[in-house]
Amino acid sequence: MPFTRLTEEDGLGNNSVQCILQDKTGIMWMGTSGGLNRYDGAAFIQYSILSKPALSSNVITVLLEDDAGDIWVGTENGLNILDPIANTIRSFVHPDLQAAALPPGPIRGLQKMKDGSIWILSESWIVEFTPHKGFRRIRLDPSLLGTTKVFTGLSHSDDRRLWISYLDQPAAQAMLYPLSDGSDSIGVSGSFWPGCARVYSDTIQHDWGISYYGLSCYDRKTGKIEHLLKNDIAQKIPDLHLYTCYCTDVEGNIWEGSRQRNLVKYDLLRKQVIDYNGLLGTCNATMVYCIYKDRNNTLWIGTDNGIIKLSGHSFFFTPISCMLQGREQDGIHCRKIIEDRNGILYAGTESHGLLKLTNVAGSQYALQHLSTFGAFPVSSLPSHDNSIVVPLNGRFDIGFIYDMYHDSSNVIWLAGYGLGLYDVPTSRLEIFLSDGGAQMRSESITLFSICRDDSLFWLGGQRNIFTFDIAERRMHPFRDNKGNMPFHEIPCWSLVRQGRWIWAGTDKGLYKIDRFTKAVFPEQVHPALSLAINAIHIDKDSNLWISTAGGGVVHYNTQTHQVRQYTTRDGLSSNMVCGIVPDNDNNLWISTYSGLSCLNPQTGQFTVFYAKDGPNINEFNRKAFTRLADGRLVFGGQNGYVMFDPREVLKFNKPASIMLTGFGRSTGNGLITDSVFGVQTLRSITIGPESPFFSLTYTLSDMYDPARNLYFYKLEGLDDAWHAIGNQHTLSFMSLPAGKYTLQIKGSPIQGRSTENTIAMAITVQQVFYKRPWFLVLCLLAAAAILLAIGQYRLSQYRKLHQLRTRIASDLHDEVGSNLVRITMLADAEKNGAAGTAGERLDVIADISRDAASTIRDVVWSIDARNDTMSGMLEHMHEHLHQMLAPGGVEYLFNHNDVSSGERLQMEFRQNVYRIFREAVNNIAKHAGASLVEVEIRRDADLFKLVITDNGRGMTGKKRSGGQGLSNMQMRADRIAGKLDIISGKEGVTITLTAPIPNI
Repeated sequence: MPFTRLTEEDGLGNNSVQCILQDKTGIMWMGTSGGLNRYDGAAFIQYSILSKPALSSNVITVLLEDDAGDIWVGTENGLNILDPIANTIRSFVHPDLQAAALPPGPIRGLQKMKDGSIWILSESWIVEFTPHKGFRRIRLDPSLLGTTKVFTGLSHSDDRRLWISYLDQPAAQAMLYPLSDGSDSIGVSGSFWPGCARVYSDTIQHDWGISYYGLSCYDRKTGKIEHLLKNDIAQKIPDLHLYTCYCTDVEGNIWEGSRQRNLVKYDLLRKQVIDYNGLLGTCNATMVYCIYKDRNNTLWIGTDNGIIKLSGHSFFFTPISCMLQGREQDGIHCRKIIEDRNGILYAGTESHGLLKLTNVAGSQYALQHLSTFGAFPVSSLPSHDNSIVVPLNGRFDIGFIYDMYHDSSNVIWLAGYGLGLYDVPTSRLEIFLSDGGAQMRSESITLFSICRDDSLFWLGGQRNIFTFDIAERRMHPFRDNKGNMPFHEIPCWSLVRQGRWIWAGTDKGLYKIDRFTKAVFPEQVHPALSLAINAIHIDKDSNLWISTAGGGVVHYNTQTHQVRQYTTRDGLSSNMVCGIVPDNDNNLWISTYSGLSCLNPQTGQFTVFYAKDGPNINEFNRKAFTRLADGRLVFGGQNGYVMFDPREVLKFNKPASIMLTGFGRSTGNGLITDSVFGVQTLRSITIGPESPFFSLTYTLSDMYDPARNLYFYKLEGLDDAWHAIGNQHTLSFMSLPAGKYTLQIKGSPIQGRSTENTIAMAITVQQVFYKRPWFLVLCLLAAAAILLAIGQYRLSQYRKLHQLRTRIASDLHDEVGSNLVRITMLADAEKNGAAGTAGERLDVIADISRDAASTIRDVVWSIDARNDTMSGMLEHMHEHLHQMLAPGGVEYLFNHNDVSSGERLQMEFRQNVYRIFREAVNNIAKHAGASLVEVEIRRDADLFKLVITDNGRGMTGKKRSGGQGLSNMQMRADRIAGKLDIISGKEGVTITLTAPIPNI
């Protein structure tokens, strides 16, 4: 029987597997002698006393899933409840100070009762758990307890009736009684079940007693026990700790295993015990601890050497056992097989000759050699008028039989070495070869196909097509309406009749022959019809289904000439197709060089079966197929024949579901974080620009052979097409464009049927901040603000320039202009002979000119940016002091040690300070009559202070602010937010300017 395995080499924590469970999400849990294993079809996660979270014991005895999805883990040291989403464990271990603590002892059973409560079974006590009352101990009748009575199992038969199983003791029937305090008690009903190790209660009216030695049934209505099946394979051994486990399969049969080398199936339909101990031997296992059926009908068998998995499909495919003198024959390479009216099978083989198979029991057939491979060859016998006659008694080798036809007169026609007529009642075989000389006779030796056409047989061969006249018993090479042999040297594997046409499938493609005119037409409407053809099937709609050698299956509508080709891309197991057989539901079963495929023509959906899935054959042969009278199908290949009921196979072909098992994403520092707990509820994810990588891990609930599961995905919003990714369990994405997507993932076991669900994940990929709308708006606002600031700055500069030009013009007009007017007036006076000497007037003109030049220099100095420093202002002040006071013999002191000469000053500030200074010095030079002038410049914090003192005659009053010069000084002080004080005394005037120094 085909199987797959899981052992420590695959990642299983320990090969001693005590219990198995599949939870609601599809995850598998395996309890071993080395801890608990979580398996998602690709990877294991292990829990032990050293893991985080930790178990109370490494020896796991029983598993159960409650209604909330928590996993109850019974161990040799108490109970653990694992939350698979939060990945936390609660342990209930004795001794414990809590009132709800369990009594001491290992956990031997966990049973979900019909009222929803969970019962915990140890070797000598039973505790009930309900969410609202917690743990409560069940009161047991003393007769149920004893030093030799060790509980091993509990079965809830009906509302009040229970079966308690013991180690090495008969099972006892008990009754459940409620007590006044709300708790329960169990009393004995008086019934014991001898020879029963475990009890299975079905949903009808029966309890099944299961043991190492056989199977019995208890009728709940009558209270009678019926012994159904005896396990003759079981060895008689003392009942010393003979633990028994059981499970029902997809057909309702009961599998039993024990801690002896024992694995059997109690087949209830066929009422037989089927021995699978050879399977244990193949896997080097000596003990069976548990048997479990998952949601896809795969049987998981926990042994002392890992897990053995049996596909649910394998129970429906039955190898035909060919028995000869009590021994099964192997190594049968099959060709054509047919069934006669009596249910006898005739099989043409390559290695055993022509076989007659008579059913004796189930799938066992008694074998009779009608011809024997390697015996005396009929080709060595002389022919008489192109005919050879021999008895079919197994003493002759008649060569390979490629095709057969059973007619109504109990005659079987054989296509192989010529055309054979086998008369079944007399076992007489007559072989016919072609007329037309030695060459035609030689070319008719190897025939592949036979087709009945009223009084003719059409015969396709290795080197030609022939016709055989049944009445005349003569064979001739086929000639068309032009007298030619169009199929000469063209191998022809298939001939079928449809109306007036004979369709010929050859190595050169498809041809049709007019039965009446013998005209031949190559069918060249599509390239697929030119492929080499192995077989042709005509369906009820008169369409052709063509098996090709390398091009898959071709469907040809002969009326519309439409062609559709099915290949491995569509789900076909192989493009090398051997044959097509319809079942009673119009499904097409297709044998290939690699697996068996079933096509539903209405949906175009394939279901595929390989040797691992139940058939004992992967490579089938041409012509090796037939449909039996009861609807079962038979296919043959390199490893014998396999028989099955197609309805049963498809009925229990349950689709798998796909589940999310992991989610990973990159972090801001480039690390990848993965999560597997609770991801099943994940429906949407958001990916930020700082973490562009993410991945999803997934698996199918069908874990019979996870390496052969196939996966497909599509990312709506980017590409709406489905993409095949093979057996890739992880799908990763990096740097998706910003936007919203919907990722869909589906899968398919190798059988080809898609999962009943898909993973749908809403994905939002955030845009980088500099491409988000708010940032773009902010940038636009910032740009607008910058442009506005630039515009305002340029406007401010324009205004400043305009003010500067206006001020220069004003200064030039007020001072230089008045001086020029005075010069003009003096020149006119000289011209007109005014009073006074010419020298005096020239001296005045010279003074006025110097004053005008000085004013122009001051204007130029004030607008030159190179002078925007303290030193530039001080140098210009010093120069002006020297120019104005030195010619008059006035001494001056200029003190500016408290200021930094490198300090930068605003142009407006230094212009106004200098103009105030200039006006004061000019007044002193012109009006004060002073002999000493002191100028001090200092800085007090952020204040600039200018103090000018002279020892001249002073002004009238202590302080004077009138006059044009003084008013100009006050105006300039106001421009720089300064304060101007003028104090006049008996010994001169003191002018003080205090102003804040503006920042540059």
